[in-house]
Amino acid sequence: MIERGPDVAMVLANYRNGSRDPEGVVANALVALDARGRELGATAWLLDDSARAAAEDSARRWRQGVPRPLEGVPFGVKDNIQIAGAPTQFGSPHYSGFIPSTTAQVVEALCRAGAIPVAKLSTYEFACGPITEVLNPWGTDRIAGGSSSGPCAAVAAGLVPFAVGTDTGGSVRVPAAWCGVVGIKPTFGRVSRRGVAPLSWTLDHVGFIARTAHDTAAILAAAGGWDELDSYSVDGAPFVADSSIERSLSGLRVGVIDNWFLDDCQEDVLRAFDIAMDVIGADGAEVARVGLSILGGLNPDAIKHTIVEAETASFHESAELDVGNYGRVFESVVRAGRRQSTVDYLHAMRLCAVVRAEVAKVFDRVDVIAVPTSCVVAPPNGIDEMPIAGRSRDIGDLVARNTSIFNIAGCPAVTVPCGFDHDGMPIGLQIVTPPWREGLGLQVAHRFQQSTEHHLVAPAQSL
Repeated sequence: MIERGPDVAMVLANYRNGSRDPEGVVANALVALDARGRELGATAWLLDDSARAAAEDSARRWRQGVPRPLEGVPFGVKDNIQIAGAPTQFGSPHYSGFIPSTTAQVVEALCRAGAIPVAKLSTYEFACGPITEVLNPWGTDRIAGGSSSGPCAAVAAGLVPFAVGTDTGGSVRVPAAWCGVVGIKPTFGRVSRRGVAPLSWTLDHVGFIARTAHDTAAILAAAGGWDELDSYSVDGAPFVADSSIERSLSGLRVGVIDNWFLDDCQEDVLRAFDIAMDVIGADGAEVARVGLSILGGLNPDAIKHTIVEAETASFHESAELDVGNYGRVFESVVRAGRRQSTVDYLHAMRLCAVVRAEVAKVFDRVDVIAVPTSCVVAPPNGIDEMPIAGRSRDIGDLVARNTSIFNIAGCPAVTVPCGFDHDGMPIGLQIVTPPWREGLGLQVAHRFQQSTEHHLVAPAQSL
């Protein structure tokens, strides 16, 4: 095993004690992203000149004793998120050579907190479809998974302490689980999407990938907040990272939904999940099984697909799909959306309201929901099916099975490493809370990490 990459708290502690400086840390990150990042397929573009200039300014701030909360911490940005003056291709050959003139609000917020963007990280076309180009650092014969696979692989490999991604049905949480890192999808409207290429205006969330829940809280505090220029941003109380994350889980009611989420999981995933529940219970939480009856009659991932296809087709209404400018998978999604009837789309939207109401009822009985993030560990490259409980299952039916519903419900959800399978591949635990209660989910995740060492293990370099 290689030494795990630095986390945000570690980098800031090094700056405070003078053992490292932003110029050296950023320079090292750029070298790693240019080498290991390209080997993994995680690096899309390096932001060399702007990153070095920002690092010089950060070093000066540390010397003067006026650092900002994330001063000098390098981070990566998914390539569907704009940065002024930097190539932004949205994972699509159609946008080859495109350089935006504006920066996404979320990146601006992180820069105001002192963090330094050092690279654009790989995604697939408009964050829509399967990807095999990004290799999983835990096993380069495995996929990293999800459209935020570039950011998740980069954090897992220790190339950057954190990264920014997007999540429409699980695209932060699934690759984070498969790559053994922390990933959060905040409440819908918590983080501005201005400057982020849209896929689905009703389901898209900006999210974050880091090594620890503690780091994730600091990142969310810096990046969240109302944006009056984003019509989907919500003007609510800002998220504050404070000492509440350290509190024990005594008296907390944790609900394990006993249908759907556990039905099609690999045995190793179920075993790791059961052990994780024991750890959480040992910290004082009251763990109980609860039901979500609506899942007996509908598939939330199918609802997501109906909405994403229709809204993607709307965004790309004028796309000339026949001229070969778009990839096969993205083209198929747009064509499927164009075939959607208004009735089907509106029916899916009505079902979203029903799902939100039913999930809200669960939170009348428990404080948080805990389920496996993904039913399976990262699959090998090039396969379409995996055996589950003695029968072959299509991977596409499994990937976002446990995550899509919380995009529909708008609930915040965080995934945290909770173990490994028999091949040493990471497994993720997903913790879900009512809207605007991210702090509660991060508290559970942090306390779990304080009691376990799964997040301290690093993948072996195998390229």
